[in-house]
Amino acid sequence: MKILITLLMGIIGSKIAQRLKVPGGAMIGALFSVAIFNILTGIGELPIISKIIVQILTGIFIGARITTDDIKDLKKIFIPSFLMIVLMGIVNFIMGYFIYKFTPLDMVTALFATAPGGLTDMTIISYDFGAEPSKVALLQMVRLISVIALIPSIIKIIIKKFRKSNRNIRINLENTQGKKEIEKSSKGKNKNLSVILITLIIGVFGGILGKILEVPSGPMTFSMIATAIYNIFSNKAYLPTKLREFIQIIAGTLIGVKMNLEDVISLKDIIAPVVIVVIGFCIMNLILGFMVYKITNFNVETSLFATSPGGMTDISIIASELGADTSKVATMQFFRLISVITIYPIIINYIKDYFI
Repeated sequence: MKILITLLMGIIGSKIAQRLKVPGGAMIGALFSVAIFNILTGIGELPIISKIIVQILTGIFIGARITTDDIKDLKKIFIPSFLMIVLMGIVNFIMGYFIYKFTPLDMVTALFATAPGGLTDMTIISYDFGAEPSKVALLQMVRLISVIALIPSIIKIIIKKFRKSNRNIRINLENTQGKKEIEKSSKGKNKNLSVILITLIIGVFGGILGKILEVPSGPMTFSMIATAIYNIFSNKAYLPTKLREFIQIIAGTLIGVKMNLEDVISLKDIIAPVVIVVIGFCIMNLILGFMVYKITNFNVETSLFATSPGGMTDISIIASELGADTSKVATMQFFRLISVITIYPIIINYIKDYFI
């Protein structure tokens, strides 16, 4: 009964947040509603296996987006993408260390809280490393909201100085191509039940293998790799969007039940560092964006959005409205997401040994 009530609170919270158009509303709404419920009653509960299920399903969703075109595009943008990942990693460590030194948070929690990955992904992975997932989720949420709220406005001001009349035609063409890129994961695929089941079976098999091998974030990484390989060779991997919403609700609920009154009170100690981290991400975005602009043939808007540490889908959609080449933006954002999910946990695993 406790589990059902907890899930119901998560669903209600997610629906409210989505109606209010909160970024990542399904997860954020579930997180806050369940957290408030658990703080007030202390009876929030979900089975431990929920974490593994969420990790595997999240990996399947990411893997289902990977196509042959993505692999080809990665060859073209390997250098700027590699540069972006390395510099983001350096900034991640600097900001994580700053939070570790000047707040009560441990180093692992601080590194995951400032990692430029997905809110859901980083929070779920942080469980396996002994971090405080509730604080990771809250700080990642601040990062996501600040990026979506601030960076597009900053970029809009900047591109006015760079955009030239002879580029307008190309920009309009790129917008059309970019919108197709964002929707490619579901187009041209047979969406019947058998296709969904095959996708789930392959992804779950990969996730179980990752769990058995005890690789950092193994269930998510291996389910993603297995699904991606299947999709590259068949172009049939598919999961319905509604299931993604379900995953976010469960992920938010899973985090919410771990939150208590002490977690909420402790946030007052990290307000100043959070502000500095937000500013740091904005500055990092501008520096990386102009570096990519200088070493590639990307226009400035594409370069700035491609290096923005926000959500892949959110940033790609916003980029299409401001004249960026959304196909390149989506591909580099995808490269960032995959790299952060697969490489950062391994690096953090080594780093944490020096701070225990």
